[in-house]
Amino acid sequence: MLKIHADAALLLVFKVKFISWNVNSLRAREPLVQEIIKREKPDILCLQELKIDDHEYVSNFFLQFNYQTITQTQKSYNGVSISYNQNLDVTDLTISELNKTQARNNIILLKQQGIAIINNYFPNGNPIGTDKFTYKLEWMDELHESIKKIKDEYEIVLTGDFNVIPEDNDAHDIKKYKKDALAQPESRKRFNKLLNLDLLDVFKNEIKKLSYTFFDYKTYKFGKEEGIRIDFFLVSPFLKSKIMNIKVLKEYREMERPSDHCPILMELNI
Repeated sequence: MLKIHADAALLLVFKVKFISWNVNSLRAREPLVQEIIKREKPDILCLQELKIDDHEYVSNFFLQFNYQTITQTQKSYNGVSISYNQNLDVTDLTISELNKTQARNNIILLKQQGIAIINNYFPNGNPIGTDKFTYKLEWMDELHESIKKIKDEYEIVLTGDFNVIPEDNDAHDIKKYKKDALAQPESRKRFNKLLNLDLLDVFKNEIKKLSYTFFDYKTYKFGKEEGIRIDFFLVSPFLKSKIMNIKVLKEYREMERPSDHCPILMELNI
């Protein structure tokens, strides 16, 4: 099947601003989420690690800002949501059983533009050598197969907290992560398999300095710029060519009661 964008006569110029953010508890981060909506006015807001088992609460929270929301919730752990401007022509797209045991994935389709937006909170996998690490690898394999099924039909925006440090230079001090699930060869191999689905890491080689997205709360890692890069936008080549702006919104890590993750922003003009 041809991708929808192939018939240029059917398309109008479309501008969209994406923000992806592991909030580490939506209830705890309500003021910051309100602030980012007020300042940035994202068309599509992808959140991870909601840590709440209340679908209605999540939907109503974003409805006050005129967003529709799809969400997967789970008590005390995990949880993801995609909130989007009500003017967008969107449908829910379920393509796998990634949420069978844990709430870690949701997908929407921008119907007119033919763009599948896949929001994820990847399993951490620690400690290695346990069922948690096995689950991480199996979950990533399932995600790969799910995207493989649709990548020739839709343009792809794959985002979220990947819990993978793809390369040594994606950490301030990679030696500290040699026994961490985030930097194991098996985890990196599966990250690269996602890239091999013809997806591009929009931040790679674009930001040479201060590009980390996660800073541990311990010992003031943020103030020391001692972080890692584990939050991503991976996109189809057609969309990569349409990027207007990308940014790590580090100011939200400096605010009161921050998440340990920085939001990431991507703007497209298609």
